[in-house]
Amino acid sequence: MRTYTSLRLLSVLLLFAAACRKNDNTTGVTPITVIVKTTYDTTGGTYAFPQNGINITLKHTITGATLTQTSDNNGLGIFSNIAAGVYNAQASITLKKAQYESITGLPLTADSVVLNASISNVTLNPLTNNTLTLKLELGTIGDWVIKQIYYAGSSSSNGAVFRDQFVEIYNNSNKVLYADSLYITQLYGNNGAFASVDLSKGYFITNASDALYKQYDWSKSLGMSPAGDAANRNYVYAKTIFRVPGTGQQHPIQPGESFIIAATAQNHKAPYVGSDGKGVSVKDPTLTIDLSHADFEVYLGDVIPNPLATDIDNLNVPNMVVVTPANNRDLVLDATGRDAIAIFKTTTSLPLLMDATTPKGYPQYPDPTATSISSSTSVYYQLPNSLIIDAVQIQSSSSTSTYRVARKLINSLDAGATNVPDGQYTSESSIRKTAKTISGRRILQDTNNSANDFDYFPMAQPKGFKD
Repeated sequence: MRTYTSLRLLSVLLLFAAACRKNDNTTGVTPITVIVKTTYDTTGGTYAFPQNGINITLKHTITGATLTQTSDNNGLGIFSNIAAGVYNAQASITLKKAQYESITGLPLTADSVVLNASISNVTLNPLTNNTLTLKLELGTIGDWVIKQIYYAGSSSSNGAVFRDQFVEIYNNSNKVLYADSLYITQLYGNNGAFASVDLSKGYFITNASDALYKQYDWSKSLGMSPAGDAANRNYVYAKTIFRVPGTGQQHPIQPGESFIIAATAQNHKAPYVGSDGKGVSVKDPTLTIDLSHADFEVYLGDVIPNPLATDIDNLNVPNMVVVTPANNRDLVLDATGRDAIAIFKTTTSLPLLMDATTPKGYPQYPDPTATSISSSTSVYYQLPNSLIIDAVQIQSSSSTSTYRVARKLINSLDAGATNVPDGQYTSESSIRKTAKTISGRRILQDTNNSANDFDYFPMAQPKGFKD
């Protein structure tokens, strides 16, 4: 009797398992269909850009599985029978010079332009609205580009941690450019884990189709001007601002050349003495780099009362002008990958950021979580997007949501994000790809989508190139 019952139970279990396998997928949830609708931003005018041939990509944020297709004549992309989960969605189309000029009647100096759109961390499952709308925007194409970002730093036990971080900026044009008065800024925003953002708080962007979904809604900041969504769409908010010194033509950068802004312009492979008289060294010099010949460095020793003892002034390297260091005790990039970095220049028609530590002209606002303003309230400079020459969104490579945060950049500034694959303190850097070489001069890829434009170096290489 017991044997018969056991066999009967085993048969039921096998049938149940077979039924499960029949409907199995990577998430254990019924497959879904996702419809992506692509449109064009009409802020700069309404043009008959093509609806078909738009490249559409869905990328699963956990598994990394990537699905691609091109839009039909109605601008639609339909993804059938895909696994439920959290996705990043992107769309892009490249228009050649002749095609763009024919459609718009506007002159174009570049060979082509790329229009981009993206939304991040969208939950798709049988219970959600699985129709996504992506609005393609034309980004700014500048002569300067951010070429390399060494944000990950090197080993916290055997390397230099964040002391060896740097940013490299490249002249991507065919003419001499002057680095004088070029600004670099780390942008401020909500850096809380994306999955944990509580939208009921009332000070986050709640539209899941917005590239800034779950980022601060700056229109809710005390005293904010302008009102409404322009506070988010037309401006960014600076955590740090540093400026290249010079009076206009003191720092020429040749076409195809770059300059390095170091956190600390020292040879991090070799021991040196900190401002407290103590030795600074690494256990494994192969994990870090020599920045003693950087072009500029950020030195806060004569700016703030409590600089890091490791922040030593290299007298052979010019110091960046410090507009605001925020609460940093040096140039410290977020090693986990939660920064967005931009470069910009002011113009004679707009208020100038002065050399003093308090700039004139640009307003400052607290973040939207502030309910009152006092002398201890942190405030952030509001910078017009129209000034930004290039911007890069960094995002954690972690497959978990712990370090993944909301974007700080709208699509026209950067429709994607870059990262290094192995994360913090790995000596890896994000490096912009080479698009083509003309007469020995490299032209770096600049489609305003860092997911496409950047690769990585397993070991940071100041002034190195990636094919």
